[in-house]
Amino acid sequence: MITSANMARTLATAVFGLLTTTFATAMSLDEVTDPVGFVSASISPDGKHIAAIGFTGIAHGLILIDSESLEAKLIIQSKRVTEGFWNFDKAPKRALWVTNDLIAVDYEIEAESIDLNGNKVADLGESVLGKLHSVNNAALTLVVTSDTRTHALATVNAKTGAMTKLQLPPGKKTLAYAFDTKNNLRAVTMMDSAFWKDATTISNWFKPNPGADWVKLSESKITEPYWTPLHVPDEPERLIISSSIGRDTQAVFKYDTRSRQSVELMLGHETADILRVAGTDGDLLRVESSGMMPTQYWFDLAWSAAQKSVDQALPKHVNRLSGDPGKKLLVYSYSDVDPGRWLVVDLAAGKMRQVAVARPRIAPDAMEPMQIIYYTSGDGLKIPAYLTIPRGAKGPVPLIVMIHGGPAVRDYWGWNAEVQYFATHGYGVFQPQFRGSSGFGQKFMHAGYLQWGRAMQDDITAGVETLIKQGIVDRDRICIYGASYGGYAALWGLVKTPDLYRCGISFAGVSDIGGMLSDWSDSNADSAAREIMRTSVGDATLHKSQFDQVSPLLHAAEIRTPVLLMHGDEDLRVPISHSKKMMRALDEHHKPYEWTEFEGEGHGLYYVTHQRFFYDKVLGFIEKHLGKGIQTGIKTAAIAAPPAAKTTPGGLSVEAPVEGDGKSGNIGLPH
Repeated sequence: MITSANMARTLATAVFGLLTTTFATAMSLDEVTDPVGFVSASISPDGKHIAAIGFTGIAHGLILIDSESLEAKLIIQSKRVTEGFWNFDKAPKRALWVTNDLIAVDYEIEAESIDLNGNKVADLGESVLGKLHSVNNAALTLVVTSDTRTHALATVNAKTGAMTKLQLPPGKKTLAYAFDTKNNLRAVTMMDSAFWKDATTISNWFKPNPGADWVKLSESKITEPYWTPLHVPDEPERLIISSSIGRDTQAVFKYDTRSRQSVELMLGHETADILRVAGTDGDLLRVESSGMMPTQYWFDLAWSAAQKSVDQALPKHVNRLSGDPGKKLLVYSYSDVDPGRWLVVDLAAGKMRQVAVARPRIAPDAMEPMQIIYYTSGDGLKIPAYLTIPRGAKGPVPLIVMIHGGPAVRDYWGWNAEVQYFATHGYGVFQPQFRGSSGFGQKFMHAGYLQWGRAMQDDITAGVETLIKQGIVDRDRICIYGASYGGYAALWGLVKTPDLYRCGISFAGVSDIGGMLSDWSDSNADSAAREIMRTSVGDATLHKSQFDQVSPLLHAAEIRTPVLLMHGDEDLRVPISHSKKMMRALDEHHKPYEWTEFEGEGHGLYYVTHQRFFYDKVLGFIEKHLGKGIQTGIKTAAIAAPPAAKTTPGGLSVEAPVEGDGKSGNIGLPH
């Protein structure tokens, strides 16, 4: 395999020649809401075809692309599906190659296999999870869910549609599973909730051999750390699992089914959870850490070498590889300024060709880079954050503090339409990953428990004040904005730190914590979700006074600056009553606000017309209260292939040492 700097240079020339010089101008409404582009792509086993899901002018469809000629044809548009009493059009969400001439298409509530002309071959259940590798003529066998409500597992022949429901251990919902190298289901994680009370348990089960009964290996409360199986290797009484038990971050371990404990750390990260795991042909191949910039690690040397070559050719990008390093690879490459593109790579020939683009109207060199920063909160906790500053800034910039939802989720490094929309209009964008955010270990997330409006909010405030002190941000031109939990944080920021912000924007935001724990949301309809919320947010009865102290609805009189409230009238996660009650409270205290209700929308905006209105409204509100952003429009340099003298390995940085020597069995980490 060629892995030299010359090959990296050749690949770089092939892809970078596709990008042209442009001017850094503000993103338009058309650009920020344009659905045109591709959302996913996968390569056939022989490398001859790409199955890509892209927008066709009406809806998303499945497009077949010849990897040599790059000729494309639409083979599936959208499908009329039935859910309960409703019939509606559903676009394909996922395409998985079964064989070189058979594709599994998943519509999320229905799935089917098709040939290369788009003709239906067989029904595949409700959702496709993956493919079993080729053992005993099992190349056509898929793992599917026969009931998406419980995640009940089944195998199905993609050519005949013959389905076999898999026998599972006790439990109401399947959370994770693992097959052995001979395609036998051997490990399962089940979730079970009590009928009369909120008491959910997570249990792990194992079959010592394919014909054996299920044996329970562990059981825990849903609010406690638990492990899940990743792979059943060809080693007696061994599992490969993902776990944070006994450590702070999620990591990959070998697990002994006799002693029922982890016996060897295979790969872990000191400050970031291991999130994505990929495998093929019965082997665990790749894991990805969830640091502030994703980093991939391969257990296979050939794949590791291929990753290094591609990273050299596409520096400052996250490059996800699939296919066959001995034949052709499909690379999904994205960055903070590049929404993403798919490229076919022939490593032996040193060729790289672009086959699809996520957002063709977006010019990467007109976007603003996303910086990774760290700062210290009031109690000494180190907080990571992303900061995007408009180019040409020569002094303090007006700032939008953008708070993620969840709150037990996080923002990620990569192209973000909202961030770029604001930044290209001349505003800095600050995205703090406050305590309670996920991906940074258990201690960091648990530090946010019972801290709505308290330490979590203080983390946001500390970040803004740090940027002011460093002269990066104009203290008189700051607006706080968020959706869902972020909407709550925006409203509470206006109450808790009224002198810090000139305006606040809440989309689908929680206005009252106590009300959130008792409203008719989909979360409250789920016993497991209720139990998790009691642990992470608090108990509606025990913590009522604490909630009242930090609920924006009860402190509307203390808000001094204008508020923009926006909500979908069919929101099941945070019912629209939260915003309507907040609106009435602002009315009662004669506080300035603007209100928009989106008809037919849920906990996000689906319709392009609504998205256009939303972004226009939000930007107009910000300009009204902060003034216009700083002037941009500086011409940027053309992107070209790097000269030979400057061609150096361009892999992604690792924020902390990776643990585990990777020397167990036949699995080794590349060095």
